[in-house]
Amino acid sequence: MFRSAKYRLYPSKGQARTMDQILERCRLVYNEEVEMCRKAYEADGRFPSRESIQDYCDYVLKLDDPGLDEVCPCCLEDVSRRVSRAFGKFRSMLGGGTEPKLPSSKGPDRYTSFTYPRCKGSVSIREGGAWFQGIGTVKCIMHRPIEGAPVSCTLSRSPVGKWYATVSFITNIASESSPSTDGKGPVGIDLGLYNLAVFSDGTVFDNKKLYESMMGEMKGIQKKMERFSPDSPDHERYRRRLDHLFEHYNNRMSDEMHKRSKDVVEAYSMIALEDLRVEKMIRGYRTREGRRSQSTAAWRTFVEMIEYKAARAGVDVVFVNPRGTSQMCSGCGLYVPKGVGVRMHECPQCGLRMDRDLNAAKNILRIGLGMQASVPGNRNSRIPI
Repeated sequence: MFRSAKYRLYPSKGQARTMDQILERCRLVYNEEVEMCRKAYEADGRFPSRESIQDYCDYVLKLDDPGLDEVCPCCLEDVSRRVSRAFGKFRSMLGGGTEPKLPSSKGPDRYTSFTYPRCKGSVSIREGGAWFQGIGTVKCIMHRPIEGAPVSCTLSRSPVGKWYATVSFITNIASESSPSTDGKGPVGIDLGLYNLAVFSDGTVFDNKKLYESMMGEMKGIQKKMERFSPDSPDHERYRRRLDHLFEHYNNRMSDEMHKRSKDVVEAYSMIALEDLRVEKMIRGYRTREGRRSQSTAAWRTFVEMIEYKAARAGVDVVFVNPRGTSQMCSGCGLYVPKGVGVRMHECPQCGLRMDRDLNAAKNILRIGLGMQASVPGNRNSRIPI
């Protein structure tokens, strides 16, 4: 099983300058390789292979820019892999309903990381410091050990200039999976906007709406930014304030999702979730407020955290088709149509009356138990790396 651990780095001014230079050179190489692939596609409708992209970097770009010799070769190899992956995704989308856009160049704000795809000989992380080829030993706080053999390491820079190292490693899931069903039971979870999650046993996780609570301060800073030209020092000062505010929001949201997903995995032996297509649902909203509420509810983050925490704990996760779960009566199975604004489920056949989200959660649990029984050991395998 692949896992990853993210560590904060505290580089010196010289090390930070070196890391910025490596990141900028990787970005320029990425843009040059993307442009080469675009020209090849426009010329004969074919894409260069990953080996051809790598050769273009080694035998053309390095001759034009001797400074690339200072960058670790495996980092440039990963840049070529990113380009190949981007055009591979474009090729897989051809033939669909809409014409996809060709991958394009990235500006400094959109290219924020570079990767050592092989740690052996390039990366060494220990308590108190991390050594990276081409950079040196950087101060690092290891808040948790690396529980396996390191495979790759990605250095990323946040919008406020903080550096992080994300180490991917291989661990044996069998040694970590020690499921205990004492006092635990299965649960179905319905995700929503009014409440983040409603459980089939009546537990409710309220939606704290962290983004909405910070919108006033965000709008105030954005209005002040509009008073200055984009290249003025005052505009840059307010932009950095806005970046800090967004980082604070992301940290609060991540902390909240980690705590809640941990509580879910520790409390239940089987978890049935809705198999939602969040991007499609967001596009379905007609108003900007609706799309914003949908995207800031953090459903995907919550589900992904439950997935990998459950895999580590040996808890089964089953994904259920959400179609009809809110309309079907959990008591007798009668289909009771209701609009989005109707918050109560009332069945004319059996007389069941309860909150519509609780009714949906009970239906999700029932379907999930049926799926688990039909496929024993149906442990979800979608584990984020």
